[in-house]
Amino acid sequence: MAPVASARKYRPGTFAEVVGQPFIVQTLRNALLLGKVTHAYLFFGPRGVGKTTCARILAKAVNCEHLTPTGDPCEQCHSCRRFAEGRALNLIELDAASHNSVEDIRLITEQVQLTPPEGRYKVYIIDEAHMLTVSAFNAFLKTLEEPPPHAIFILATTEKHKIPATILSRCQRFDFRRISTQEIVKRLMHIAQTEGIEAEPDALFLIAARAEGGLRDALSLFDQLSSRTGGHLTYHAILEALETLDYDAYFKLSGLLQKWQAEKALEVFHSYTKAGYDPSTLLQGLLEHLRYLLLAKYQPHALGESVPPHYRQRYIEESTEYAEAFLLHAIDLLLEGERRLLYSRAPELVVETVLLKIALLPQALRLETPAVLSPSTTRTSVPRTLEEVKKKF
Repeated sequence: MAPVASARKYRPGTFAEVVGQPFIVQTLRNALLLGKVTHAYLFFGPRGVGKTTCARILAKAVNCEHLTPTGDPCEQCHSCRRFAEGRALNLIELDAASHNSVEDIRLITEQVQLTPPEGRYKVYIIDEAHMLTVSAFNAFLKTLEEPPPHAIFILATTEKHKIPATILSRCQRFDFRRISTQEIVKRLMHIAQTEGIEAEPDALFLIAARAEGGLRDALSLFDQLSSRTGGHLTYHAILEALETLDYDAYFKLSGLLQKWQAEKALEVFHSYTKAGYDPSTLLQGLLEHLRYLLLAKYQPHALGESVPPHYRQRYIEESTEYAEAFLLHAIDLLLEGERRLLYSRAPELVVETVLLKIALLPQALRLETPAVLSPSTTRTSVPRTLEEVKKKF
C-alpha cells in the first residue's frame, strides 16, 4: 500500500481537531446547534490553514444523524462513515482552477435542483473560487442567492479581493488566519509521537517557522525531513537540511559589527558564502536577527513566535549590549540592501557594502564630548535618520 502524506493522514475529521481557528470553529458549531446554518459561505485566508478541511467537516456535520452536544459530527452514523471513506454522494467538490467556465457553473445550477441521493443536504465546495471567470460568477448569482432548501455552497479562496462584490454580499464570510508557530509545533509533536519519530522541540520549531503559518506546508516539510534524517529530527540536522545558518552565526556576525570590526565581519561573511550559502539569504537572516534583538528590548514575549525556546533568553540578555539607534539604522541599511538585491548582478558586493556601512554605525552614532565644555558648547546629538548618519562619513 502506498504511503499517505501526513497532511492527508492527519486531516481533522471534527471541529475539535482543527488547529488554530477557534473563533471560526465556535461560530460554525453554534450555527449547527442553533439550526442557523446558512446557504452560502465564503472561507478565505492563506494556504494550508484549514479552509477546505472546515468546509468538509461542515458538510459532514449538516448531514450527521447524531450531532454531538458540542456541534461536532458523531463519526459513527452511516453518513459520517461514508464521509470518512470518501464515498459521500451529497458532497460535490469543484476545483475552480480547472473548472472555471460558464458551462461548469451551469452544470451545477442544473444539478442543484435535484434532491440529495442521501442525507439532508447537498454541499458544494468550490475551491480556489477566485479563479472563476466573470461570466461564470454572473451565471452563479441567482442560484447562490436563492438555492433550493437542500443545497449549501461553500466557496474557498486565498484571494478574496478577486471575488466580485455581488458574490461577497450573498455569503457569510470567514477570515482564516495564519496558524501560530506554537500551535504548529504542538501538532507536529503529536504526529511525531504517533509515528514513533524522535524529534527535538527546537527542530520542530524550525520546521514550523519555515511554514509561515501554514500547517499543510509544515506537514509536507516534516515528511520530507523525516525521510532525509531517517526519523531522527535533531536541531542541527534540520539546520543542515534547510541549508540555513544557526542563530549562533548571526550572534557572532552582529557582535563583530557593533564592535566596529568590519574586517573580521567580512571574513566571517566570506566563510559562509564559500560554504555555499546565498548572500541574499544571509542578508535576510541578519535582518531577522536584528529584529529579534529589537523585540527583545521592547516586547520580549513576541519572541515566542519567532525564536526557538533555547535562544529566547539569550536574545533578551544580549539585547542590552546593542543601542537602539544602532539596531534601527542597521535595519534601515539592510532593508535598503534587500531592495538593491532585486536588480543587482553582484549580490555579494551588495551585502559586503551593507556590512561595511553597519560596521561604521557605532562610530557615526557615538556621542562626541569636547575636552572643555563652555556654556556655549553642547554635546553633538545622536543622528536620528539614515541620511544624518551618511553625512557623518
